[in-house]
Amino acid sequence: MVCHVLRGEFSKDFFEGCRAILIDRDRNPKWDPFRLELITDGDVNCYFSKIDDEDWEDLKLPPYAIDKF
Repeated sequence: MVCHVLRGEFSKDFFEGCRAILIDRDRNPKWDPFRLELITDGDVNCYFSKIDDEDWEDLKLPPYAIDKF
């Protein structure tokens, strides 16, 4: 999910929120879509999808990190 957010392919809202809090400090983000009701199941599912980029490599955790969970 974090990769999708930082790549900004589906939404730029993360960057808009950072702008509103950290850069302009106006605390007035312009969300797109501007209402939660306008977000579809498809929009949400995009964040859980695999990155579609042939140059992208999935994070490979060491075996000991996987065993702990």
